[in-house]
Amino acid sequence: MKAYARKRLILFLFLLLFCVSLQALIEERSRVSVLKEDTCCQDDFRAQHLTPKLYEELESRAENGESFADLLTVTMLCSDFFPDKIFADREAFLKYKPKEYSFLKKCYEAVWADLSCFPIPSRDISYENTFGEPRTFAGERLHEGTDLFGKETASGYYPILSMTDGYIEKIGWLPLGGYRVGIRAPSGGYFYYAHLSEYEKDFHIGEEISAGDILGYMGNTGYGAEGTEGQFPVHLHLGIYIRTPQEEELSVNPYWVLRTMEKKIRKYTY
Repeated sequence: MKAYARKRLILFLFLLLFCVSLQALIEERSRVSVLKEDTCCQDDFRAQHLTPKLYEELESRAENGESFADLLTVTMLCSDFFPDKIFADREAFLKYKPKEYSFLKKCYEAVWADLSCFPIPSRDISYENTFGEPRTFAGERLHEGTDLFGKETASGYYPILSMTDGYIEKIGWLPLGGYRVGIRAPSGGYFYYAHLSEYEKDFHIGEEISAGDILGYMGNTGYGAEGTEGQFPVHLHLGIYIRTPQEEELSVNPYWVLRTMEKKIRKYTY
């Protein structure tokens, strides 16, 4: 009788351990299920909703030797910051979806890894979260960036700085963007600065740029043939784009990027 009871106890413990392990596996697979091949094309990714406070927390942990890109990717996938679980979650993503996770991490790096400063060296700048709002010039479309306005409204007053290192990929006139410049950053992000009144100098495609370099000056050029200005208030339109298998240039929201960079406004003597 005692031997029978002992066997039943062993069987019960085995089943209990099995159930606990199965539940942990189900929970792990459930967490991983949020990651898809096209996660980078979904609205949640494109929103890039990372608050300045959370950015500082991740940056602080990264200074202690942890990977900022991993911290950011897992935090955004799990919709919150759990310091004690974050690397266990990362291992789960790498275990079940290594290809998808590695690609998504590169997408986040393209947006965040090369940031160095705010694009305008002034604290008299205002902007709102207007990403995705409708626009009508040259046909109906959606706003693919953030517009920054200065307290001073004169064209040519505020210098526009490169937020990252990189090289000039595109420059010159666009009917929508006026005088614009596009910088390809080292991690792959494309940073687009539009409506400039003029360029700082005669730039050329392929020219290397350092973060903080003056690209030109805030203006109101665009919405017409080359040289058109005054069709809208003086401002900087900032766009950020990444490359994906689905799109050559996928727009993401610069608003939260700008919010996090406000503490990195560089000084400039006007």
